[in-house]
Amino acid sequence: MKPWKKILLIISAVVLILVLGSGVLLYQFFTSLQPPKIEITENYISTNRDFINGVTIEKITVDSIGGNGLPAKYKVNYVTSCIIDHPKGRPPEPLDKIVFHKKGNYWWIENTADFQYVHKGLGREIVDGKNRLPLSAGLKRLSTCPMEFEREQWYFITIGDPQVTGIFFIIDKNGNNNQYLMPSGVSPI
Repeated sequence: MKPWKKILLIISAVVLILVLGSGVLLYQFFTSLQPPKIEITENYISTNRDFINGVTIEKITVDSIGGNGLPAKYKVNYVTSCIIDHPKGRPPEPLDKIVFHKKGNYWWIENTADFQYVHKGLGREIVDGKNRLPLSAGLKRLSTCPMEFEREQWYFITIGDPQVTGIFFIIDKNGNNNQYLMPSGVSPI
């Protein structure tokens, strides 16, 4: 092979590697700007990212439905939170799936609640004037999720990701899972 052909082949390979590498980096950058992909079933919740801040599930009673078919005003009756056990002295291990009725590197707490919310724009506001206190660390630690999803019952799930206000979840009368992610409008950068 002639020397100029070898040089042209090497330059073409380098340019191809740079173009493909740039494409991969651009894809990763733009997908990081999107809210995470979340899958919720009766048995687990999973994400394409990480549940570093755990998950909170609120069982709600809907007062009114908005124009988008989602709860606009509702009362939280019950709250359960999954707290991730992070190892001490080293970075947290990625956790992209929480199985509700299986032990893992996490534990659960539960409590009754009495808070009313209304959704305005991309967020939600408490409307009954009660101060919402965080779930107490003094509550009993449970190894598995203490609740089961009921059909035709609305739930509001928060995942601790700043890009997500929350996810409305309901299992319809036919047993189909329906989830509606509400982005927060917050940019990750």
